[in-house]
Amino acid sequence: MEKRWFRNIRYVFWGICAAVALVICVKVGTVRTEAAAYTRLWTDYDTKAVKNGKYFIKIDESSRKALIATRKSGPYKETPMNFYGAFANGKQAYYVRENVLYKYVFSGGKESKVKKLPVSGDQGYHISAVYGSQIFLTKSSFDQWKYWTYSYNTKSKKLKKAASDCAISSQNGKYVVAQNEYRSDVSPYRVTVYKITSSGLKKVKKLGENCHAEIYVNGKLYYTEYPDKYVQSGNYMKKVILYRCNPDGSGRKKLGTFTTSSQYGEVMVTKVTAKYCHVYKGGQTYKYTYKTKKLKKIR
Repeated sequence: MEKRWFRNIRYVFWGICAAVALVICVKVGTVRTEAAAYTRLWTDYDTKAVKNGKYFIKIDESSRKALIATRKSGPYKETPMNFYGAFANGKQAYYVRENVLYKYVFSGGKESKVKKLPVSGDQGYHISAVYGSQIFLTKSSFDQWKYWTYSYNTKSKKLKKAASDCAISSQNGKYVVAQNEYRSDVSPYRVTVYKITSSGLKKVKKLGENCHAEIYVNGKLYYTEYPDKYVQSGNYMKKVILYRCNPDGSGRKKLGTFTTSSQYGEVMVTKVTAKYCHVYKGGQTYKYTYKTKKLKKIR
């Protein structure tokens, strides 16, 4: 009798443990799903329709308004979504318009005001990353020549500064890459990789002082760097190196080196994909394929 009683208690115990484990897995799975759910709708002001969940969203070329439909062929209806810095998860989108954070629900077409963002002077915000319940907003000021990144928590409804001298450029899950100096032209700048934590951003690795074109593509981080000796000599944009590395900045691999001999010219990587990039130099644009390591003029 005692053995049977003990065996029954043991089964109950393991049943409770299994239930708890299942709840934990479901919760973790929910968090991971939520963390990976939001993606940037458009990059480089592309007007083509993008699929987000069961919806198709595009930009009207004439009005620059965001349009939405349940089929790629339409019909499309106009939305109040801001096409710059809009992040969506297939059901709804967050975006900033006139320094106010908004949410737009696709199914009902309803827009709601989430948070009025504090500004002074010429300061302005845009969403630069979303992870879980955190919406990261980059604030910029031309007058102050400065960037800041803030985090708004959709659960606590609180806004707080995550980092100064930080403008998030691209995101891959919990990792983001950001420029740390304000620039209004093509000049290089300091670039750093950060990790998103429950409290905001944690610095992981500085990639370099004179970088450009930092972007995550297919789970890898690509960026260019201008060698220090060229920068110090005043010829800082005559030679640039393209690198690929892991999301946290580790495992760096050189993909190509590009130079220009033009006296007043500069060389820049203007587009990056997983297989090739575009290189601008001497007034011409070239396509560079990583596998063949060859440049081909395209325009």
